[in-house]
Formats: sequence, structure tokens, C-alpha cells
Amino acid sequence: MLRFSVGVFWLFFASQRWFDRSWVRPLLETAAAGNYIPIYRDLLRQAANSWEAMAIIVTIAETSVGAMIVIGVFPRIAALVGAVIASNLWLTFSLCDCWWNTEDAPMVFWFYFSAFMLNLAVVREKSHPSIIKVRKKAA
Repeated sequence: MLRFSVGVFWLFFASQRWFDRSWVRPLLETAAAGNYIPIYRDLLRQAANSWEAMAIIVTIAETSVGAMIVIGVFPRIAALVGAVIASNLWLTFSLCDCWWNTEDAPMVFWFYFSAFMLNLAVVREKSHPSIIKVRKKAA
């Protein structure tokens, strides 16, 4: 159930950018301008210059991670990539002087940090039953 929930989480958030990515630009520019980590702030500013390409790449990555986790195709690898994406979102949106942190900083922090930790929990899961059954060839 955990694996399925984490996969649906990624698919839901990826779906918000499939048809309209215009809202990503001001969000990324605001996060880049107000980030507390100097080196990371510079990387975000470079990413904000090519915001549309970054939005497409992140959308494809989130969709792939979500689908792989839900279906059960290399779920640990997908969850590890999901943890990297979640840590990037956590660093981008939780550690900045931005309007969303002024209004409710603990919620923003824990939302992205929880996504990171849940992906790590999927990585640690012992059993990953696959929805797609692969037949083993007889020797």
C-alpha cells in the first residue's frame, strides 16, 4: 500500500504540469531569488532561465517514477530517483525566503521532507510484488 500511495503521489503532481506549465516559471524564479543556499541559488537561477525545459524534464521524471513504482517495475530504483527529486523540491521550496514560507513554513518543509522519507521507505521495503508477471523460462 505504501508503494502504491507513493507512486500515485508522483503521478498526481506530474499530472498538474502535463497540460499547463505556465505556473512553473514564476514559482521557480521566486524560489531561485530567495533561496538561502548560495550555490544552490545559483543553480536554480540557471534552471529558471530554461524553466520550460526543466518543467518538461521534471514532469517526465515524476511520471516515470510514479508509473514504475505503481506497476512494480524496478520500484527501488524508481523510489531512489523519487527521493532525489523530493530532496531537490525540499531544497528548492522549503529553504527559501518566499511567500509560501512566510505563510506556512512548517507545512511546506514537512510536505517535501515527508515525500523524501516516504520514497526512502519504499527503497527499504522487502517485498515488491509486480503487477506485471514475468514468466521464467525453464532450463
